[in-house]
Amino acid sequence: MVAPEAPDDESLRVELQEALVTYRQILSQFIQTAGILIAAAVAFASYAFSQRIAVILLVATAFPIYTLVYYTIVASEIGPLNDLVLRIERRLRIREDSLGATLARTTPGKMIPAGSHIEDLTDEEVRHLNLKWELRWSAISIVGYTAIAVQIVLFVLSLTVFHYRFL
Repeated sequence: MVAPEAPDDESLRVELQEALVTYRQILSQFIQTAGILIAAAVAFASYAFSQRIAVILLVATAFPIYTLVYYTIVASEIGPLNDLVLRIERRLRIREDSLGATLARTTPGKMIPAGSHIEDLTDEEVRHLNLKWELRWSAISIVGYTAIAVQIVLFVLSLTVFHYRFL
């Protein structure tokens, strides 16, 4: 017969499960919100081109800005959650195949400094680990900056070259 696990381990496992579910829900919500904002920007731009109204192109520029702001909010929530997952995994003695380390490695914005491995850190180093996304120059941020720049250029071109009306 297998002896039951200590209550501490069981409560830690529940906390780990809840932290991972929260992590997944936050990222899923970001992806859904980004999809809605991108679809809205495309709809506004399409309408602006079909009606030849330049100011709607300028309004469509707000959607990538909203996406970048929301990305910053999500990034500020994900870093501490990932820290928590790593700490709980260490307390449960999960060192190999750590889901927290995998999540930190696969995040679009770099959370781990180049050349370091979370699995090699001591328990004390993991306790003091403070993972943060490098927001300004991650791939998602660069795509957002490019989308904003393209829409502003389209706005200017629609007024100057194509002679769209402003309102």
